[in-house]
Amino acid sequence: MGVYLSTPKTEKFSEDGENDRLRFGLSSMQGWRATMEDAHAAYPDLDSMTSFFGVYDGHGGQAVSKFCAKYLHQQVLQHEAYSAGDIGTSLQKSFLRMDEMMRGQRGWRELAVLGDKIDQVSGLIEGLIWSPRSGEANNHFDDWSSEEGPHSDFDGPTQGSTACVAIIRNKQLIVANAGDSRCVISRKGQAYNLSKDHKPELELEKDRILKAGGFIQVGRINGSLNLARAIGDVEFKQNKTLPAEKQIVTANPDINAVELCDDDEFLVLACDGIWDCMSSQQLVDYVREQLSSETKLSAICERVFDRCLAPTAGGEGCDNMTMILVQFKRPVGSGTLEEQQEQRLLTDQTATTDKSASGSGSGSGSGPESESGS
Repeated sequence: MGVYLSTPKTEKFSEDGENDRLRFGLSSMQGWRATMEDAHAAYPDLDSMTSFFGVYDGHGGQAVSKFCAKYLHQQVLQHEAYSAGDIGTSLQKSFLRMDEMMRGQRGWRELAVLGDKIDQVSGLIEGLIWSPRSGEANNHFDDWSSEEGPHSDFDGPTQGSTACVAIIRNKQLIVANAGDSRCVISRKGQAYNLSKDHKPELELEKDRILKAGGFIQVGRINGSLNLARAIGDVEFKQNKTLPAEKQIVTANPDINAVELCDDDEFLVLACDGIWDCMSSQQLVDYVREQLSSETKLSAICERVFDRCLAPTAGGEGCDNMTMILVQFKRPVGSGTLEEQQEQRLLTDQTATTDKSASGSGSGSGSGPESESGS
């Protein structure tokens, strides 16, 4: 069967939600790929003031991306820097913490349960036989107590995952990224990249790779990996004289903090299965066009997949696809008088149509500010 299926799997797994600050919709689709290696996390109420959204694009298997989707936001929450209001530091430490947590017996067992290429049955059995030294194995908010077992010397997974995360607290947006998934914000219809695609050819990445003892061949690290940063991929993190941030491949994320304003309409997080097919501006233009007639945000994500999906296997449009669309709610009293009147009309229309069918209102430019440059 190879890397691609004979016909694509176009079933989409979608979700919508909202709170008093934002609305979100998300979807994922396997497409032409033989396996689904993407994962995602959406917690509009991570705490009373904070929303968390993340996309994780796995390679070599699904275990690491699923591990990140299960645990990364929990690590952010419990880090002391988060409690002190330093979200950027808590994100950075949590990205690096993923690699630490995936080592040893417990890391092996967790990956075995989540993965598709490791023997899941043996992983589950060992989880019952080799119990933690302290705390409950399924207590996600413990100190990740270590376990004794035959895989105690497990150094970590050879498969890996990108991670692109956005945290929204009040008017602050913090984006953390490792890999080539991407976060983009629409500001008055202009697309602003809030993350950088970490490819080996970038000077900063190339410098680190070479200094750590790696090489770049046809755009790939040591001739194999086309990413310069990722969680997992332990074979590229073996230089014992260097810290995690300076390994050939690092999980250390770029952090971008943005002050939101009323010009910001929506945020998109997506894996490279989307960005291979559409530029940031093309996607923003398409989403804005769809928002004029579609209120269900996950439906817009699904339409993006249909637009990107290749007609035949091979090349662009054949990767797994995952997208999260976050639309900011405009605070009462903000905007011009005309915009407020328009918003009231839209609210009245929605209330009327909700009584008959869940009609098609409009989600025109609502929303908070963007990147540093205008």
